[in-house]
Amino acid sequence: MPRHKRIRTWAAALCLCLVGLQAGAEQGSGQSAKANDFDVIDWKLAKERMSMLSQMGFHPFLMPLIMENRDAIGLTKAQIKVFREWRNKNRVPLIHAMNKIIQERAVFQRIALNPKTREEVLYAKQEEIFKLHRKVLKYQLSCRRNILDTFDEEQWDNFRFVLSETGYALD
Repeated sequence: MPRHKRIRTWAAALCLCLVGLQAGAEQGSGQSAKANDFDVIDWKLAKERMSMLSQMGFHPFLMPLIMENRDAIGLTKAQIKVFREWRNKNRVPLIHAMNKIIQERAVFQRIALNPKTREEVLYAKQEEIFKLHRKVLKYQLSCRRNILDTFDEEQWDNFRFVLSETGYALD
């Protein structure tokens, strides 16, 4: 798959992650089940795309897996509300950072194919991309911290089971 198509796939996967969080969180808020049906999202496709992002970003995207298995984990409405509040605060800047990565990768690919582009320019452009990846990682770690602070011990046990069933290697 060409690099630009992979980048677009990553962006779509991130959007699916955020939409999934929104759909799952709003379902727990008492809104119309029809308008916010959690199962409308193709979670198999979302997981495939998230795995591609995880390989690139080194940190797994946990929220789609959590929201898909929220009943098995035992999430309460209050916990779903906490996750929704995190999403409302961080969604726009996270999407902006991901879109910027996509744009900068496209520029990098284009200038890398130009024989007149100096290596110093490529190093500098790649450093910009790395900075953006670090920014996305900060959001991912913030999401992880939110999960760590929200789950109780039993939910962690339930989540470990979900992780192992979906192929994650655990320590």
